[in-house]
Amino acid sequence: MANAITKLAITESQLRAIEAAAEATYPEEACGLLVGEGAAEVRVMSLHPSDNLADDPGRRFEVDPALLLKLHKSLRGSDQRLVGVFHSHPEGPAKPSAHDLSRAWQPELAWLVTAVAKGRAGATSAFFLSAEAKPRFVELELAVVDDENGCKA
Repeated sequence: MANAITKLAITESQLRAIEAAAEATYPEEACGLLVGEGAAEVRVMSLHPSDNLADDPGRRFEVDPALLLKLHKSLRGSDQRLVGVFHSHPEGPAKPSAHDLSRAWQPELAWLVTAVAKGRAGATSAFFLSAEAKPRFVELELAVVDDENGCKA
């Protein structure tokens, strides 16, 4: 079954908040969760930064499971849902790594990856995990929209 996500829309301020988190946690990976709405075209409504609980936060990320549980509970009965994760790659590219693929879950989630070089955020790219027999990351269209759309960072 193929994933239905074709586009991820995020506001300029949300993208800047992710980049700021990536720079603030450098040389460790920043991470967090994305809440939004939509099906094929997903719109990020809010960001939820997480402490990075990985054993090696300079090379890996692990979102706090307490945050994930809290979000799932708070979204019950809402039109919004968990739509993705974000993390940074210090001194690495804005694409998921082989380790990211080995730890990926839920094909319906989008993944945002921000490259950080020498403490400065660079490109951010969006992906989804295919639901094929051999899963892989597929790049999504990332639409950066102005902040007048009522979304919050």
